[in-house]
Amino acid sequence: MEKETIDKRIEKTKASILNALIALSKEKELNEISIRELTETAHIHRNTFYLHYTDVDSVLAEVEETMCSTVKEMAEQFTDKELLTHVGTLLQEVFQYLYEEREKCVLMMKGRGKVSNGKMLLESVFEKYLQNFPVEINRDSFEFQAQFYYCTAGALGIIRYWMEHEFQESPKQVADITGKLLLQGIQGIIPVDEGKRY
Repeated sequence: MEKETIDKRIEKTKASILNALIALSKEKELNEISIRELTETAHIHRNTFYLHYTDVDSVLAEVEETMCSTVKEMAEQFTDKELLTHVGTLLQEVFQYLYEEREKCVLMMKGRGKVSNGKMLLESVFEKYLQNFPVEINRDSFEFQAQFYYCTAGALGIIRYWMEHEFQESPKQVADITGKLLLQGIQGIIPVDEGKRY
């Protein structure tokens, strides 16, 4: 019972820090936010902040890690074979989640260069999709690596566009266009003879 109380207290403290960071990020750049104003906005002592984080970047890293973990769990709902025919369903779930957590999504994207900038989040979906792809692909080849980066960078570009336009399009609209472009990108790494079968 005592551990549960401590865990809830930690969760509440981290939520206060995150909410304070989101609020401050609407007024200034992330690199302009000091620990002092962050803790004052969160109504906690500086020492309390340092019990959980080292700096603003570590808060961002935890946000991304949590979001990536959630998306990975979404992907794990499907077997590899199921995902080949249900990737659109997964993408809709992912974009619905990003929409519901749009303030965190914006914060993560603002942290460009500080964390992986959402790349890990998309890779977790893409990797899962490719695990049981019916065509043998040399993942160490330049062709695969170039296409992989092309697809993930393109999907990130779509998310940035969505974010910059204040999430006007529905999660389904964004998922549909992202799915089409990802599948077209994958076709680029399939050998021509093999690709005729799919």
